[in-house]
Amino acid sequence: MDQMFGANMGGWGQRSRWGALGAAALLWAGGCAGGPRGAPVTAVSSTPRPAEVRFRPADPPPGHDARLVGAIPNARWDAGLDRAAEELVARMAGRDARLEPRLTSRVLSMVGYPAQVRTFTLINGGAFPEAIIEELINVGEGDPVDIGLGQRCWGDGLCLWLVAAGVARASADPMPRDLPIDGTLSVRVDTDRLGELRLFLAGPDGPVEELEMSPGVSRHVDRFHGPGEYRVEVVADHRGVAQVLLLFSVFVETPVPDPGRLAVRDLPPPDPVLAEAELYDALNAVRAAHGLRPVQPFALFETPAREHSALMAAAGAVRHRLPGRPGGVPEAATNLALPRANFFENVAAAYTADEAAALVEGSPGHLRNLLCEPCTHASIGVALEPVLSRTPRLFVTWELLEFPQGQPLRIIRER
Repeated sequence: MDQMFGANMGGWGQRSRWGALGAAALLWAGGCAGGPRGAPVTAVSSTPRPAEVRFRPADPPPGHDARLVGAIPNARWDAGLDRAAEELVARMAGRDARLEPRLTSRVLSMVGYPAQVRTFTLINGGAFPEAIIEELINVGEGDPVDIGLGQRCWGDGLCLWLVAAGVARASADPMPRDLPIDGTLSVRVDTDRLGELRLFLAGPDGPVEELEMSPGVSRHVDRFHGPGEYRVEVVADHRGVAQVLLLFSVFVETPVPDPGRLAVRDLPPPDPVLAEAELYDALNAVRAAHGLRPVQPFALFETPAREHSALMAAAGAVRHRLPGRPGGVPEAATNLALPRANFFENVAAAYTADEAAALVEGSPGHLRNLLCEPCTHASIGVALEPVLSRTPRLFVTWELLEFPQGQPLRIIRER
């Protein structure tokens, strides 16, 4: 019997001054594998690290790769993403290992793939993974979909398939993954997305910087004055929705950290109440690491944040705006209390609070919201996905809050 597992651990980051669109991004990562344990008899070996960050579409090799590409509209076999899929499979200590955002991000950085990635895993008796194709049919929504495939089999006849899929929403010139101190990174993006482009840069220390860009014009970035890992994100506003075009790491006189191995994790269903407390702690920990003061929980806006997370969980989708609630949390909060606040919002879905925090911290646009300097309070709402057939995910809404006109008070309405 086939066992298929997949996750869309996503996150959006939005800065809103009651209607003004700010940084937004959709993060794709995740996946888990399950099934009976057994000693592996085959494994995929590590591959050399490429020196560039780029899309590397090519003709797929014959066999399963070519069949996978042929079955998915707009699919391309990508050499870098294929190496990432092989690395992830090779680093799974057992078929019960769960893919984690931090490890997935490390592997993508190592192979130089410059975009968000969603992973799908399937355990079966070795037959071609048709069920994964069904999940991937509409992933690109008209954009090219880069595909990589990894496979691993055990002595009991079961095989693990892992497909890594990334949507190439823009074309980009090759960029170096490794730079010297005070080096320069030239980023050039071609896209048919309308609206402005923005480049976010998050260094090892200090605030997140935002730089303007123009399509088809090289943007030279020269902020690499210290060693370490720098995260780079290019975002475009498209039809009122901000989309991530590029997301990658640049290493300045620092070796790429080894991703390590994925251990088997038997996770109980997460507790939303405990997750909220953990996420408040994680938020203030990352703020302290960047020299910012902690934020205080603002209980009054936790209710609309939890309601938004519950709606996302019911829909199984990570969104700022949902059917029946087009104004999102800012509108609901403004109807609840006055004066109005400034909202800096992130949303995500993950299996644990730690994974949710890792997703938003790994995106410079989302991290900038967490590091909102004038914000004094935050409201975090968590809801559990209503599923029984697999481990449920946590859907999370972060609201970083600035009160320029004073702290909002609940509106008392006469009956």
